[in-house]
Amino acid sequence: MTDITVKLDINGNPAVTCEPPQFNANRGNQTIKWKPGGSQKFTFSSLTGLPNPPFSSLAVASNEITVQDNDTDPALYVYTITVVADANGRTYSTLASREGDPVPSIKNR
Repeated sequence: MTDITVKLDINGNPAVTCEPPQFNANRGNQTIKWKPGGSQKFTFSSLTGLPNPPFSSLAVASNEITVQDNDTDPALYVYTITVVADANGRTYSTLASREGDPVPSIKNR
């Protein structure tokens, strides 16, 4: 299982970031997991943009997101994560309002 760290900065643009921003996955079947970084205070709401197939079994829980990656070809997949901040109940995502801001992705090698 492989983890991607998700962080929330309500003043950031984008407010939600992933580390690493581009996750390098090996070809073949594996589980990818998104977890809150450090003492982040938010609830996961959704992950969108990953096609099925090669991604399947998407599970969104309040404290993690998991998906099965079974891509056998090299490809780049961009996705969006949305969270709800505990502090104010507002929704934030990895979508940026400025062109050129980093967009999280999975790159199958």
